[in-house]
Amino acid sequence: MSKERYCPEWLFKVIISQTVYDYIVNDVDIFISTKKFISYFSEFYDEITPEEIETSSIAFIQFLGEVKAKDPFLLLNHFTYSIIMDVKPNRKGIFKKDPYEHDKEKKYSPHEIVKDFKVFSYSCRSGLTKKAPLGWDIRNEKDLGLITNAVNKEFSIDDMIDSVI
Repeated sequence: MSKERYCPEWLFKVIISQTVYDYIVNDVDIFISTKKFISYFSEFYDEITPEEIETSSIAFIQFLGEVKAKDPFLLLNHFTYSIIMDVKPNRKGIFKKDPYEHDKEKKYSPHEIVKDFKVFSYSCRSGLTKKAPLGWDIRNEKDLGLITNAVNKEFSIDDMIDSVI
């Protein structure tokens, strides 16, 4: 019986989207965001690797360059918003499981995440998806659980040194 605790697919998508958003908007290196998310989520999930985050993030950036997205940060915001609205991690119900509960098997791959982002991007350009309200930012959201804390966590040089040791 496997004891691995895999990150839910929706959460991995948000991690990638936020990594790319921080790279484009806030000039935060992918390596720094990768370390931040892995150090935060490592106590909850066993199987998030730096290679998966970096590979997916680079593929997102390449795709945004290929399609010459005018406002890539808006597209990333819309993508994150659509994921959050689908999962609604702040809503608990009698019949709804905790969205942060780990999966027993891996349900995502970097290739699939990038494919989903491409499909979303083309749908968004065609006006077929729900877009984030003007000015929406995940950092301003309250009560989204773990993702709120992870996104708002400041990652310092001390944290990086601790993650290496």
